[in-house]
Amino acid sequence: MQVARDLPERQRLSAVMAVILLAYAATRFVQLPGQALAFDIAGISLPLPLNLNTITAILIAGLTATGADWLLQSYAGAADRSRYRHWFLPAMTAWVLSLLLGSLAFDLQWWLGLGLCALFLLAVLLAEYASSAPQNRYYALSTQALAVLTYCLFLILAITVRAVALRLYLALPAVALGVFTAGSRLQLLTPGQRWQPLHAIGVTFICMQLAAAFHYLPLSALGYGLGLLGLLYALNRYTVALNTGEPIRPALREAGISLAVFWVLALLLR
Repeated sequence: MQVARDLPERQRLSAVMAVILLAYAATRFVQLPGQALAFDIAGISLPLPLNLNTITAILIAGLTATGADWLLQSYAGAADRSRYRHWFLPAMTAWVLSLLLGSLAFDLQWWLGLGLCALFLLAVLLAEYASSAPQNRYYALSTQALAVLTYCLFLILAITVRAVALRLYLALPAVALGVFTAGSRLQLLTPGQRWQPLHAIGVTFICMQLAAAFHYLPLSALGYGLGLLGLLYALNRYTVALNTGEPIRPALREAGISLAVFWVLALLLR
């Protein structure tokens, strides 16, 4: 009985997962003509492509955040607490996975990808549910799992952005949104730390500068993702130490070592 209370209701979880997966599958069977919105800035034409995949990605992100909130409403330990922190990662997960599935050919590979995406999304929803109340027996495990899932999700986003060869003016907003969302969720996972939007904006700005530089370097998709992931981890480690009163020097040393390791891997995997 205790385990049942520490996990979301099966009926609600099944309904949320079914609706999200149905939305993913519908994008492959419903075809609508796309449209490109042209913007002229200083004489430079910047077309913004809009199609069914773009609209669906936004809708699925909102739907997933709503579903996560609906699951939390059934948990007595979290129903009366602020739930906005549990919207970030599910929405980001649904958005990133929609980008990933949209880049795959519609064959067996796509269906295998859909199955893996379903497992990833399920893990995120279960971890968010368990992390919503400290009295949950899986609370400590879920918070650690959420941190790992957040970094993995950002890596998937960065690799996908590089693999589909987006132009810089399209790649930077995608990376910026991923950094801001991931950084905000990582902040809220730290015990005793409140959301610091200015710090999240600062981390996002720095990562955007590096993403712009990496865009023109001969890096593979994996190398591009590892380079940005290393910077996100290092900056997050520094901001956590800054906000929680930890000694700054050891935090900087750890951040520098981790950043060096990730960047060496990025260069080796060109």
